Amino acid sequence: MIKKNKTIKNIKALLGPTNTGKTFFAIDRMLTHSSGMIGFPLRLLAREVFDKISLRCVKQCVALITGEERIMPENPKYWVCTVEACLLYTSDAADERSSVDLGGRRI
Repeated sequence: MIKKNKTIKNIKALLGPTNTGKTFFAIDRMLTHSSGMIGFPLRLLAREVFDKISLRCVKQCVALITGEERIMPENPKYWVCTVEACLLYTSDAADERSSVDLGGRRI
């Protein structure tokens, strides 16, 4: 059974053509908030953005979660993930041993 996570209040998608500054705008916008999560279709792109965000704020504030890599500081404020790691719903059947706690949700 899949349940909707009620703690998520505001999710925005930024869409547009290639090379129009969407990623740059999204990173800047996310960093103006006290916390946030951003998803990417490719692991290498997620890693590149993780490195950029780590340079702009304290590295211990940024987590990276992909299918191959997990960098999990103690209390991250910002999450950089591949899209398969950006779950909006949680399942009762999730394998707890291989999941990561995202503020009350497990992925």
